[in-house]
Amino acid sequence: MTRTILYFICFFTFFANSAPANSATLNVYIAEYPPFQILDEKNGHTGFAVELFKEIVKLTEIQVEYIAVPWVRAKRIVAEQPNSVLFTMAKTPEREKLYTWVDTTYLVNEGVFALNDRKDITINSLEDVYNYSIALPRGDVSVTTLNIFPDHTEGAFIVEHQEQCIKMLNLSRVDLNYNNDVGFFVAAKMLGFSPDKFKQVFITRQTELGIVANKNINPESLRKIRQAMVTLKENGVYARLQHTWFGDN
Repeated sequence: MTRTILYFICFFTFFANSAPANSATLNVYIAEYPPFQILDEKNGHTGFAVELFKEIVKLTEIQVEYIAVPWVRAKRIVAEQPNSVLFTMAKTPEREKLYTWVDTTYLVNEGVFALNDRKDITINSLEDVYNYSIALPRGDVSVTTLNIFPDHTEGAFIVEHQEQCIKMLNLSRVDLNYNNDVGFFVAAKMLGFSPDKFKQVFITRQTELGIVANKNINPESLRKIRQAMVTLKENGVYARLQHTWFGDN
């Protein structure tokens, strides 16, 4: 009996001592978004944001676990789960209320895209978008930017991914897609479409893309990540990754 009691004491002591190490792991959630995140379970996830964060981990030695999930689910999880991180997200006032903005990783031009041969489309303001049909990905910042109500806005098609939006635009099933210049043209190329087939007909703003975290992220982890970003910009690693993934743009 004594030996049995000692066994259970050792058993529970072991797991009690192991708990802090597991809880210290930073859960890093990523969703498919070329060229920032390219998901590949077999060969390892890659993309500009993924490779950048890997460099951050090298400098900080923070223990992380990369978890690939759909975008809408990732946003919900990170809003609720302490010590979790998500990228790449567009910075908006609404999102700053829900998450801790960790750092900016890239700047893009948001706007409206159409087929290059559509000479009949004129967009001078966001209100003009309502004159045309448009495809938008579920949970994307564009839905709120355009004040779209999926069940009530005529001509608005809400789908799961930006790739679906671009396919619909390519087939002329919709007139427009709202996206950013980097994400749109890279995705179009990966889908096998010539970038020359499309044009950005209206630019709404320059937007910061970056890393966000749960409001209850470990303060020391947050400090280390931010300091690592400073170091990577100073030592040239950030510039090298930027050139690798975006060329001279």
